[in-house]
Amino acid sequence: MDWFYSSMFDWHVGLAWGSFGLFLVRGLIWQIGAPWSERISKDGRVLVLAFGVNTLLIVTGLSLWVNLHYNLFRSPWLMVKLIALVGYFAFGHWSMGQGRFHLAGYVMALACMGLMLMVSITRTVF
Repeated sequence: MDWFYSSMFDWHVGLAWGSFGLFLVRGLIWQIGAPWSERISKDGRVLVLAFGVNTLLIVTGLSLWVNLHYNLFRSPWLMVKLIALVGYFAFGHWSMGQGRFHLAGYVMALACMGLMLMVSITRTVF
């Protein structure tokens, strides 16, 4: 079990930072406003990469959750993390979906990601 936890935990942490970095860079590139910057941020390969990273992040998170037998009611930090995850997906889609960029959604998605990272590292709610 220890070998599974340590490797899965390392993958989860790496994917979380990768997802955060990819979202941050995509938003910053989009804000440049040049025609090439919009093409890069909406490129299909970048979107597939972001989707793949986020999917693997969810799979590793669920694997850790199931194998460690976490209970959402006994681990409030995990409940906050899952609520922030839903907010991150919703605000992230709003900020860069439909071919437009919404700064408010981008900032809120970054705030949700920051909350997830903080809660995951400290394992306390506030």
